[in-house]
Amino acid sequence: MTEQVFKVAGITTHNGNSKVRFTDDLIRRVKQFTKGGATRIDLMELPSAMSKVDALKYLQGHQDFQSPDDQALIADSLADREKTAKSGEVKVKATKAPKPSLNAIKARGKATATVE
Repeated sequence: MTEQVFKVAGITTHNGNSKVRFTDDLIRRVKQFTKGGATRIDLMELPSAMSKVDALKYLQGHQDFQSPDDQALIADSLADREKTAKSGEVKVKATKAPKPSLNAIKARGKATATVE
């Protein structure tokens, strides 16, 4: 499995909670956070597509994120991601199976009816 990479990273604050965010679409995410009432949206384009760990390391050294609060937030996020990477933990996103069509259900019924 290839590691996911992102072109944009930064920090947002919504309802008093600050988080490091990653995305590929700066404009769309700024619009979403603005519409959602975020009080801080500091997202920036990265020099190249990066993994989350590499993006966090980049943000850690960037002049726009040098406040003690930003540095603590980035350090915590980085520690969590590095710990997950070392433990070999893999996150899997569950998706719903598509609903079968009416024809597929009928065909399945016919198949079991002819077996009996």
